[in-house]
Amino acid sequence: MLGLYIHIPFCKRKCPYCDFVSYDNFDYLIDDYINTLFNELQIYKKKFNPFFETVYIGGGTPSILSNKQLKKFFSKLFSIVERAKIKEITFEVNPGTLDDDKIKIISENINRVSVGVQSFNDDILKFIGRIHNSKEIFLTFDKLKKSGIKNINMDLMFGIPHQTVNDVLNDIKNLGALSPEHISFYLFTISGYKFKGEKLPDDKTIKEMYLKGIKELRKNGYLQYEISNFAKKNKRCMHNMNYWNCGEYIGIGVSAASYFNGVRYENTDNVKEYIEKIKKGLSVIKNKEKIADKIKLKEYIMLKLRTKDGIKNDDFIKNFKFDFFKKYSNIIEKLKKEKLAKIKDNKFFLTEKGFLLSNEIIKNFW
Repeated sequence: MLGLYIHIPFCKRKCPYCDFVSYDNFDYLIDDYINTLFNELQIYKKKFNPFFETVYIGGGTPSILSNKQLKKFFSKLFSIVERAKIKEITFEVNPGTLDDDKIKIISENINRVSVGVQSFNDDILKFIGRIHNSKEIFLTFDKLKKSGIKNINMDLMFGIPHQTVNDVLNDIKNLGALSPEHISFYLFTISGYKFKGEKLPDDKTIKEMYLKGIKELRKNGYLQYEISNFAKKNKRCMHNMNYWNCGEYIGIGVSAASYFNGVRYENTDNVKEYIEKIKKGLSVIKNKEKIADKIKLKEYIMLKLRTKDGIKNDDFIKNFKFDFFKKYSNIIEKLKKEKLAKIKDNKFFLTEKGFLLSNEIIKNFW
């Protein structure tokens, strides 16, 4: 499978915890940027004629594009990429950036939406710098459903300063009432200046938030398939599964990363430089690396152990020509005894408790 990621780096207001390349003061560049995006995609089209099965349009906040800009965006996209062959097209939106006309345009061009909810607690939303409130979350979801979109993801954070376990469980209760097809439930990390001096909840509380959160999600019919991702039956995110299955992908836009033909590369993270270089016919690639077999092995283990399916030994042997269970038997037995991992149906995978320590566990195999 080959996926296409398109980065839209513009926001109404940049969240102070966000590590992604995004801007809240460059709206005047949007039209120029859209043209540049598809000039870059045309380069790939002419050179490789790639066949994409998934498209993910992320940011930033893609839904801040105006109606006119959205129409232009999709028109250019589908003039290059054959829409009928794409199995999944995801578009990221934030509450507070949509109106009825915009939702109509989006729903006519995609089949999956990802909504940046983060919390239903208005005080927490204000604290982390979100532009929306809980009322707008419900309103946005209702409008998206009525527009005919049948596959909606909602992002939820836990581990936010001042957040309690009950806050998290209440958020999941609200999500359960809405019943989206997919939920991303991930840990908040402090990186922005606004949170200087703030403390995250302690490890015990983080563990309780995560394990009780998983339990409640399961009660609401969501099956965990990756550390932070939960879906109803047959609603896993195909685009992200391609990443975790070590598939290839092409990223276009400022800071976008690609893994294609055995090479990983990353575009410049300067939006003005990105636009100017594409205009001049110059490469926007900042870093480029041929992935050696040793790195492939490490990444395979790392990515697979993020998933609930884990590592299937037969597949591992086909890929790397040695037995995973035999090579790492001592590590595997130790993790099993500590109830951090299991083996079932010839698969080695981490438990829910193991997921909490996944970074430390994965290093054992390196």
